[in-house]
Amino acid sequence: MNDEITALPDNIESLKALILAQRSQLAERDTLIRSIQNELRWEQEKYKSLCARYFGSSSEKSHEVPGQWTFEFNEAETYVSEEPAPVKVIEVAAHQRKGRGRKPQSGAIETVEIVHDLPEDQKICPCCGKLRPTMGEVRSTEYELIPAHVVRKIHIRKQYGSCRCDDFGQSTAPAVLCADGPAKIVPKSEFSNSTIAFFMVGKYEDAIPFYRMEKVLARSGLIVSRATLCNLAIGVGRAIEDLIDLMWQDVRKSPVILMDETKVQVLREPGRQAQQLSYMWVTCGYSKDREIVLFHYHPTRKKLVPEHVLENWTGYLQTDGYEGYEAVGKRDGVEHVGCFAHIRRGFVDARKVNGSDGLAGQMIELIGEVYAIERDLRQRYENGTLSTAEFIEKRKAKLESVFTKMRLWLSCQSLTVAPSTKLGEAIGYASGHLEKAVRFVEHELLTPDTNRVENAIRPFVVGRKNWEFCATPLGAHASAGIYSLLETAKANGHDPYKYLCYLFEALPRATTTGEKRKLLPYQLMPSDY
Repeated sequence: MNDEITALPDNIESLKALILAQRSQLAERDTLIRSIQNELRWEQEKYKSLCARYFGSSSEKSHEVPGQWTFEFNEAETYVSEEPAPVKVIEVAAHQRKGRGRKPQSGAIETVEIVHDLPEDQKICPCCGKLRPTMGEVRSTEYELIPAHVVRKIHIRKQYGSCRCDDFGQSTAPAVLCADGPAKIVPKSEFSNSTIAFFMVGKYEDAIPFYRMEKVLARSGLIVSRATLCNLAIGVGRAIEDLIDLMWQDVRKSPVILMDETKVQVLREPGRQAQQLSYMWVTCGYSKDREIVLFHYHPTRKKLVPEHVLENWTGYLQTDGYEGYEAVGKRDGVEHVGCFAHIRRGFVDARKVNGSDGLAGQMIELIGEVYAIERDLRQRYENGTLSTAEFIEKRKAKLESVFTKMRLWLSCQSLTVAPSTKLGEAIGYASGHLEKAVRFVEHELLTPDTNRVENAIRPFVVGRKNWEFCATPLGAHASAGIYSLLETAKANGHDPYKYLCYLFEALPRATTTGEKRKLLPYQLMPSDY
C-alpha cells in the first residue's frame, strides 16, 4: 500500500487526470458488465423459451395451477412437518351444478328395441305352478356403429324412338327421346353427389389425406385410387368456380375485412423448385352481418397479393403485424386495425421465461381488462339490450382509460427494459402496434383480435400436417375453393356434409346467376334444406 501511495504524483493536476482516467475505465467496465449481463439474460431467456416450447404448455391462458409453475412433486415431503392451518368456514351462495354422466347423443338416431325375456319354464312359480306377475322392465342403451357399405346403383334411362305415324316425319319433334339422368356435380363421374361430398368433407374438414382414404374405402369394398380422388377434388373446384366468384364480389362490399396467410408447399409449379414455399391467403368479410371466408392460393407472400385482392376496396382492414399489409392499410379510405392477441402473445412468451411475477403480467392484466369489457358489452349488444350506436359509444368510453394505462406503461418500461430481452421485444412490438390495435372500437363488426380469421385458417393448417403438400397449382386452387365453401358454411351454422350434399344436387341444375347466388352458404339457412 505504501509503495502505491509513494508512486502517486504530488502534482494536483496530475492526480485529477489520473482520477478521471480511472473513472473512465470504471465506466467502460460497468458498460461491459451490463452488456455481459444482458447477453447472459438473453441466453437464459432463449434456454427457458426453448424449454417452454418443447416441454411446456402451449396454452396462453393467464390462470395458473398452484404448484405447477415450480413442479413441486415432493410436496408431501416438503410440508409434512408443518402444523395444519386452521380451517376457515366460508359461506357461499347456493348455485346450480351441472349434472354428471354421459353426454346425450345429438341428432336423429334410428332406434331399435330388442326385448330380452325369460324362458316360459322359468316364469312359473315353483310353489303353486302359476305364472309369476310382471313387475316392469329394466332398460339399458348401447350404440352400434354399422361400418360403411357400398351400394352399386344402376341408372336406367328409358329411350323412345320416332313414331311411325305419317305426320311425325313432317314435325319438328326430336327423333329420339331419353329420360334425364341424375344431375352430377362432376360430369361422367361414377360416384354419386353425396359420395363425392363425403370424400371432400373427409379431406378438407376431417383432414384425412386421400392416400389414407384410399385404404379406408378399400376395407369397405370400394376400390378407388388416390388419383381418382384428386381428380374429383379438381372437378369439384371447377364446378364451384361461379360460386367463388360471387363470394369475392360480396366480400369486396364488406365494410370490415380480416386477412391472414399461411405456408403451403406445391411440388410441381412451373418455374419454381419443389422446396420453395407458397402461401394460402385467407380473407374474412361480411354480407349483411353473415360471415364470408375465402381462401386464395398464391406462390408468394408479397404485398401485391392483398393489394390485388383489395383493389379499390375501402373499409376497416384488420390483420396481424405482417408488413405486407401496410401498403393497403395506408390507402385513402382504408383504416388499418391491429390485433391485441398478437400483442399479448409477446408478453405471454416473456412471462414463460421470466416467471409469473414479472412485469409482463401487468400488461397481460391490462389486455384482459380490454377483453372483459368487450365481452360484457358485446353480450348486451347481441341480446338487443344495446343498439349499434350505444354499443360503439360505450365501448369507446370504457376502453379509453385502459388504453391510456397501456400507453403510460409502455412508455415507462421502454426506458428501463433491455430491447434484446423477451420482454423488451414484446414492449417494442406493442409500442409499434398499439395505436392500430385500439381502432377496433370504431366498428361493431370489429373485435380486439384476428382470432376469427385464424380459426378459419386452422383446419387448413391441421390438414397440411397430414398431407404436407399440394402436387400442382391446379390442386391448390381447387382446395382453396373447397375450403372457402366449407369454412363459410360452418361460420353460418351449416353442417358441412349436409350442405355439400344439398349443394351438389342443386348446383348442376342452377343455370342463372340468381339461382346460383341462392345456394351460397350465407344466403341459405340450415332449415332451408
